Amino acid sequence: MNAPVALLCLAAALASGTSEQTIHTDYGTAWKEAQARHLPLLVVLNPSPDSTGSRVENELLTRSQHRRDLLANYVVAVIDTSTEKGERVWKQFGSAPLPRVSVIDKNQKLQIHRASAPLVAEDWNLLLEKHRAGLYVPPPPAVVSGPIVSGTIRPLAGSYLAGPQLTGPFVMQSAANCFT
Repeated sequence: MNAPVALLCLAAALASGTSEQTIHTDYGTAWKEAQARHLPLLVVLNPSPDSTGSRVENELLTRSQHRRDLLANYVVAVIDTSTEKGERVWKQFGSAPLPRVSVIDKNQKLQIHRASAPLVAEDWNLLLEKHRAGLYVPPPPAVVSGPIVSGTIRPLAGSYLAGPQLTGPFVMQSAANCFT
């Protein structure tokens, strides 16, 4: 009588264990998995291990159970840009300063997040919470004040449209070139 109960307890314990998040080192493999699973793709482009610059280590990504739970909503690729394939991927992403963090939507069409600034633990959690659905959410429409001149709209000073840094999502049309 106790043997079946013990087997049930053992099965329940094994079933409740967390599965380890696979962290890919090959962009092409990660991209294909994200496409097949219809999940957003979290891409971290790291400088060379010999570099004096900062890197995003796998341990940082999986440090807390909360973050591991959030990462379950993503396919993750951490790319070493010092390799030949890694350098090609880095160029695909515009050769931005490293480390570079990007989230590609669940359709693998648009970068819905991209940044090269260092992220602290809370930043990672907020980023992963915000984009876990893998959907592109367009910015709100511009607020127009004053007259419209010559058919153009002038954004308010200080609005998100005023600076040249926001140019919209980057379309990943040639992402397949990274697979070779």
